[in-house]
Amino acid sequence: MKTKNHTLGCYQYCNRVYDLIQKLERIEDKRVHPSVKLPTVILVNLFSLMSGLHNFKTMEDAIKDGDFDKFFEDTNLPSADTISYALKHTDLDDLRQIAVDTIQKARYNKSLNANTIEGLKVVAIDGSNVFSMESEKLGKNAHKYEHNEGKSIKYHEKMIAASYVGEGFAPILKMERIEAGEGELTAAKKLVRRLNRDHHQYCDVIVVDSLYINAPFINTCIRNNKDVVVRVKQENNLIKDAEGLTKNREPDHIYEGINPGDKKRTTGTFYDLKIWDEENFNWSDVDKPLRVLRVEERKKVVNKDGEIVKEETTTHYFATTMEKIQLKAFTAWKIAHRRWDEENSVFHWLKTHWNFDHVFSSDPHVIQAMYYIYLIAYNLFHLYIYRNLRSFDFKKGTKKSFLRRFYKGLILLNEPLYYPGASSG
Repeated sequence: MKTKNHTLGCYQYCNRVYDLIQKLERIEDKRVHPSVKLPTVILVNLFSLMSGLHNFKTMEDAIKDGDFDKFFEDTNLPSADTISYALKHTDLDDLRQIAVDTIQKARYNKSLNANTIEGLKVVAIDGSNVFSMESEKLGKNAHKYEHNEGKSIKYHEKMIAASYVGEGFAPILKMERIEAGEGELTAAKKLVRRLNRDHHQYCDVIVVDSLYINAPFINTCIRNNKDVVVRVKQENNLIKDAEGLTKNREPDHIYEGINPGDKKRTTGTFYDLKIWDEENFNWSDVDKPLRVLRVEERKKVVNKDGEIVKEETTTHYFATTMEKIQLKAFTAWKIAHRRWDEENSVFHWLKTHWNFDHVFSSDPHVIQAMYYIYLIAYNLFHLYIYRNLRSFDFKKGTKKSFLRRFYKGLILLNEPLYYPGASSG
């Protein structure tokens, strides 16, 4: 049986459904008389990322080896330096708009309808240290930290992102640099406002880690018509108030043998839960009363013989702006837990499989351009696998295996996919 060429299939899908080439050709290129067209540069980046080629030098080597010869026709191809120079002169708003349009079209096509938790659309917001370097090349654009009691200095590149949390893959909504001198909370508030601007009614709940138990951030979410589920550390005075009401009484809810992923299985990790649930806490300057959940988790790892081979008990606290009548306690726990499972972490997947923490450039414009390109590539890659290849059996293959399949498809193309003036595949 003939093997499907996934590079060809994905290219055709991206153009048929998302008008990729038409949008790339509308991006403003601020270079003067470039020998390599900007759509070519961005296409090389997009399909390199999907094919496991995750830095400019590797892309250049692949081009020199002829790996892209069958992708392009009568088109000059870029070197590593040309890729960097072109991205430095790319209009970031135009590139961002492609990322926005991709999500909007996916939502319009109902491609993300299954990505819910108990019927709720949930978005996780989180910051991450992308890479660090001792060189001063990042200079004033980096977050500067002293190490070893001031004996060494490192410059850190940081970003803030928003992605869906739920069944299937986690589409990325936003990836933005955290500017030098700007804190993660400030960047997160800006992100919430931009999400509301670009993606109307994009979610019901925003879930965040303990850094975000902060009145200005929570109020920003409330004023943008979004509820919040946030983890709270035990030393917070909100927890001390809640413990006074839950101490020495039976839990409100008890669940046994639960797994947050809703997968029907008999082996792996399961949880026994005890949940205490109290609401109407007036905390700090938050615009509305908060609800606090105290969750005692007994985590069990069960082997194929049904034996518990490992177990531990921990206590966690969560706060939410949603009342009991709006959100079940179990659903609140599931939202929080799905957010923190490492396998559901977009950052973890990108850094592990797509070399996201590679230092592509010290230029902030190029770095932000690559964030948008990663966002577009990640979403299109997963939309192709999950929505176009509906018959794909994930028990027999993995997302990681598609990197090899895309690369194989790249070099085995029978005819060119892109040439100047083309608008579809």
